[in-house]
Amino acid sequence: MTDKNKQKEENLNEPEVGYGKTNLRIYHSFEEAETAEIEAIINEDPVERIRRTVQLILRVYGYTQEELGARPRSNKITIIRYGDTFY
Repeated sequence: MTDKNKQKEENLNEPEVGYGKTNLRIYHSFEEAETAEIEAIINEDPVERIRRTVQLILRVYGYTQEELGARPRSNKITIIRYGDTFY
């Protein structure tokens, strides 16, 4: 095996390509991918994770940050009861 082929084989064992701030990574198993995802969540800044979660919730419900800020504030909590279950 030549040095060039050996280097190609080593590159195949660590498949990672950079595209700007994110990396494209190919895992050999679902367990390996899940472990890497859990580690990334653990190492992520909690405030940034909450900010991204809020942005996702706003997108799902069709609101923008400006619309949310323009809504009147209410100090009331509404509890809806259906049968014996609270929602």
